[in-house]
Amino acid sequence: MKLTLWDILAIMTLLALLFMGIIFLQIFVDPFSTINPFPPSTLPPTLMIPSATPTLRSLPPTWTHTPQQPGLFATLRPTSTLLPTATGFRLPTFTHTPTPTSTPTNTPTITNTATITNTPKPTRTRTPVPPTPDLTETESIALTQTAEAGSP
Repeated sequence: MKLTLWDILAIMTLLALLFMGIIFLQIFVDPFSTINPFPPSTLPPTLMIPSATPTLRSLPPTWTHTPQQPGLFATLRPTSTLLPTATGFRLPTFTHTPTPTSTPTNTPTITNTATITNTPKPTRTRTPVPPTPDLTETESIALTQTAEAGSP
């Protein structure tokens, strides 16, 4: 088998790709290496700002009075505490406040009807009127006269 020019060029291209891959991997792993043409700038040093040191909180020491001379202060007997008693209470209730409202009332209307006949005598009839929103009762009188046909 004879190697041609194209086979040699293909092998050289594969070796160049392998070499370039190794260089890229080295720069990726260590960006500050000497083979990196564009190394990152160096970071400024970290400032250490002093902070408050936490101290644990503690209770003050207890102080118990000790008498100067023993026997001056006698220990008192314990006392009994009264039992709790029931305390009465009431829940607040709703207080109704009346508000005036108008209530319709039935107001009867008296109507006088007179018929003209031989004996002119007016007759009174009562007709109911629809309710009105007034609180007072009123009466109205309406006089109506009806004439029979043919009468003067």
